Amino acid sequence: MAKWWILIKERFSPASYVPMIFLFSWANGLYLSQSFKMDWDWGRFAMVFVLLLSFFFRMRLFDEIKDYEVDLKVNPTRPLARGVLSVAQVKKALLLLIVFELGVAGSLGLSPFLIHAIAIGYSLMMYEEFFIGDLLRPHLTTYAVTHTFVSTLLGLSAGIAMTGVELSQLTWHHALFFLMNWAFFNLFEFARKTFAPEEERDHVPSYSNIFGCYGAWALSISQAVLGVGVIFYLKPHILPPLALTLYVAVSLAYLLRKTRKTASLFRNLSGAYLLLHYIILVYIVGV
Repeated sequence: MAKWWILIKERFSPASYVPMIFLFSWANGLYLSQSFKMDWDWGRFAMVFVLLLSFFFRMRLFDEIKDYEVDLKVNPTRPLARGVLSVAQVKKALLLLIVFELGVAGSLGLSPFLIHAIAIGYSLMMYEEFFIGDLLRPHLTTYAVTHTFVSTLLGLSAGIAMTGVELSQLTWHHALFFLMNWAFFNLFEFARKTFAPEEERDHVPSYSNIFGCYGAWALSISQAVLGVGVIFYLKPHILPPLALTLYVAVSLAYLLRKTRKTASLFRNLSGAYLLLHYIILVYIVGV
């Protein structure tokens, strides 16, 4: 357990991931509950939260295994690369987590079980890089968006798990809401691999390296605008997008200076904005 805690602490920091997963589960579950005018059940939500927490942790483990060979050369201090745990141990844990998730989803009903099983299937396809890894890997943006789409399935899983409704009961408005998650997870992915010129490393692809600082910034901001645009379309009478405006304004510091400090600010700011977005979303959905 001590070795697992080392991996969790270094690669799945509870302080960063748990609040995000909690808010993500809450926003998506609350949206569908409110849509079908169902009472909120905190006990059921606790199960949904654990279900998604397991899923996100499992995806982190998938990445650790996929990156293992590269990490041996480029990031030798990471837990698997330095031998804290073996790949075989992590694979056994992955199997246990999949069985655990199916058990939890099944206890919530047939519909939650089937939807979450689809999400698990997609995550396994991600792990195998859709069997076209050689084609996908050189194209960082395409690789990213095919993987971040899982957030749409996870949002759907959270909503279905909270309500137990059938997929056939959902409308295209529901589909738009769950697709909004895709845009915001793209934002997170694009921003976290955006650097100042002095931070770029050989053999480590980044969006700022591919598109330049302006292009990487615009790519990230476009996803925030798209995601907020979807919410405004679904909820046209909510408050103005003050958080988005502030995020864009402060993030301009990265374009003005392009230093290690401003690039770090942009990455941290993007992570904070992602959290704030889901906090605002819980409020919007709940009123």
